Amino acid sequence: MGNAAWAEARLALTGALRLARGDRGGLACFDRSLDGFWRSFRAAAIAYPLYLVLLTMRVSVAEWQRSGGLQIVIVETIAYVIAWVAFPLVMLAVTRWINRAHRFFDFMVAYNWCQVPQSALFVLVGVGSESGMLGARGGYGILFLAVMVYEWYIARIALDTNFFAALLIVLVDLVLSVLISNVAGSLY
Repeated sequence: MGNAAWAEARLALTGALRLARGDRGGLACFDRSLDGFWRSFRAAAIAYPLYLVLLTMRVSVAEWQRSGGLQIVIVETIAYVIAWVAFPLVMLAVTRWINRAHRFFDFMVAYNWCQVPQSALFVLVGVGSESGMLGARGGYGILFLAVMVYEWYIARIALDTNFFAALLIVLVDLVLSVLISNVAGSLY
């Protein structure tokens, strides 16, 4: 990525952190145009190493030994790409259904960039749990709820919609993520 791309990423991550603090002005930090939408998928590349770290914590030793690292990494990488592509496709339909298609880019750009700090937090909690600092998986439940609230807030303000429509979007994301994860996990 060139200097302009890094500058955009820094600004977008600033926006993501502002949204995490409940500052709706964070939306102004994102390029919510069509081009900005496509560039927001750079967040997937930035978050991918964090995903791999999380993968080492999520997959059991027995699964690594039985299936081998290469197979697991390939399957999970394909699942990662599918998740990054499937959710926007589903959101095209959902935003039309809730009469917010005109705000699709507003939501998707913010959503994509917000995956980076979420992934970083999951790694920190995972390392804390694995090291015993947070207890056995103690922080995951709290972090999961915090991420759901964060995504609800992003949907609520970026789509300028009501409580229930934003909740629907969070549930769609959750169901899609669980489905993709379960299918991937069944392949090794």
